[in-house]
Amino acid sequence: MDEARIDRLARRAGGRFKLASLVMKRLVDINRGSQPLAEIEGNSMLRTVLKEVEMELVRLVPRLPAPSAAENPGAGDLIQED
Repeated sequence: MDEARIDRLARRAGGRFKLASLVMKRLVDINRGSQPLAEIEGNSMLRTVLKEVEMELVRLVPRLPAPSAAENPGAGDLIQED
């Protein structure tokens, strides 16, 4: 792999850890049956996923925090009052 390409993709993803996380999650998606969003490069799905990242077809989306009990009263209650 071209080191300059990886550095460029890491900056775009927000760092090497986030790039690695994005690539692994996308590879899992493809292995579970999702279709690649970019043209497959040879027999390497890793190269295909990196191309998807480079073309900005996939990105990490931050998780939203769970609603607090004050925002949603009774959301965590398992026992219903009669």
